[in-house]
Amino acid sequence: MRPWTTALPLLLLSAAVAQPAETLTPEAALTRLLSAAAPRAEWFAPEFLAQAPLDLVAAQLTGIRQAYGAFLRLDALQGRPLAVYERGTLIVTTAAVDDQGRLTTFGAVPGPAPQATGPAAPAAEVEAVTQVLTRVFQPATVDAALFAPSFLAAVPAAQLQADVAAMRAQFGGFVRVDLTGTRPQVVFERGALTVGALQLDEQGRITALQVAPAAPDVTFGSLDEAMTAFGALRGQVSVLVQDVRTGQAVAALRPERFLAVGSTFKLAILAELGAQVGRGERAWTDEVTLTDADRSLPSGTLQDAPAGSRYALQDLATRMIRDSDNTATDLLLRVVGRARVEARLGQAVMPSTREAFALKNPANVDLLRAYRSAGLDGAARRAVLARAATAPLPGAALFTRGPVARDVEWFESASNLCRLMQEVAGLPATQINPGVANPADFQAVSYKGGSEPGVLNLTTQVTTRAGRTYCVSATWNDARALNDQQFIALYGGVLALLR
Repeated sequence: MRPWTTALPLLLLSAAVAQPAETLTPEAALTRLLSAAAPRAEWFAPEFLAQAPLDLVAAQLTGIRQAYGAFLRLDALQGRPLAVYERGTLIVTTAAVDDQGRLTTFGAVPGPAPQATGPAAPAAEVEAVTQVLTRVFQPATVDAALFAPSFLAAVPAAQLQADVAAMRAQFGGFVRVDLTGTRPQVVFERGALTVGALQLDEQGRITALQVAPAAPDVTFGSLDEAMTAFGALRGQVSVLVQDVRTGQAVAALRPERFLAVGSTFKLAILAELGAQVGRGERAWTDEVTLTDADRSLPSGTLQDAPAGSRYALQDLATRMIRDSDNTATDLLLRVVGRARVEARLGQAVMPSTREAFALKNPANVDLLRAYRSAGLDGAARRAVLARAATAPLPGAALFTRGPVARDVEWFESASNLCRLMQEVAGLPATQINPGVANPADFQAVSYKGGSEPGVLNLTTQVTTRAGRTYCVSATWNDARALNDQQFIALYGGVLALLR
């Protein structure tokens, strides 16, 4: 379903370096990789290339150079490697090499702007950021000419317009751009958006932009205090803070309660796909053909791709987790098998995203009644889902008016979500979008969230600088619209205690 943030394309991950004859440190491996004109297969451990083929790595490195210019050097920022380019930086969130100096993991997120080389640079940068963000968010209609073709290929102009219109409907009219904090904010009449990433090409067009609702900082004195704050929310809430190594709960609030979790159910699909690849049944490079029957609603962009388009499983997995692409999700569900995903999720009869949207469509009210009447009769429910697979989809505006048929969902406990996240936390797809966590605070971050009106889940696995790994999963359900920013702020307060 629709992710909790509006995330516009954000480049990420890649892989590493080494010579069989010498052992490189992670820093040396990164420098060699990022400064090279093209990556070489022998620089990567086999398990890395099994998840991220060499051509995918090469394409992402090319995209980094196009966005940031030439690689200059490797610095450090708060104890983490910082790759400095001519026009930007990358914070390396994870990097490890094997005993042959080949990188086994590599993740990175956009970092702060490079240090200015002259007194006029900061003022010019401030002016440029202010102008770009103002031109995007102030007008009633988004000007597609502000965006590079590569951006519009991932987020079509129509979807971009709809996303910005939804922000304006939620937060009111544009007020100003605020650059006084650690990250830029776009301030509206009733709220603000924090800019997580903004990248421009040589023509000044946007190649990457990521925004999320700004949440007030919340500081807790203890995890017990945090659980009390979560427990004060109306509706149904479940929270688990788990030590991944021991499996023990560090703090918890009804962690076994099954609640609707929105797109976070996609972790079960990724876990099953990863297991099938691990057993040799599939390869990440295997391709799948998109058909008209696979088309769902956004989030994501594949619903607009032509029938017959082919996509590698790795690409679909990345879209499913990073962009919460619903069409990519349904494609992968078809590939790995619904029964296997249901077994991982613990939900006997599970809809695809397309089927769920169709059941929520008021035009298909008879289908919804039949689905509800089927109760625990699995065969009857499957028959209804088969009809929903070809039923008309609703318009996106349906989901702007509050919760819709909340019983048509994916239900999971915080405990099982942490188990699923542990299975997939090492996969590149989970390491691209860090969610609420600040990657600079941790050695590694893996994340998936999900939401629709009345439903919100955030699930993150983090490894601290001291080497301890935690899973934090929190779910909130209510019959009324949720205060997403409040929940995100509480969740951020928990993550701050774990740093």
